[in-house]
Amino acid sequence: MENKAAFVDALGYALRNYTRLGVGTVTYNKTPDDRELVEILFLNGGILRVEVTADSCIAIMHDIYKALM
Repeated sequence: MENKAAFVDALGYALRNYTRLGVGTVTYNKTPDDRELVEILFLNGGILRVEVTADSCIAIMHDIYKALM
């Protein structure tokens, strides 16, 4: 079983330290209705939420990439 929260944490580290996107925090959350979301908080106060329900880790990375571009 994939550890999606750990993967998103590692991806957040890479986005913070190796891009110029101004990423603050990146968190993986599961809602009470079993939706899976990644929330990206930017240093300028912006928020980006990406739905990743039923995604594999690679698919999570792909969805976040698409949302950031």
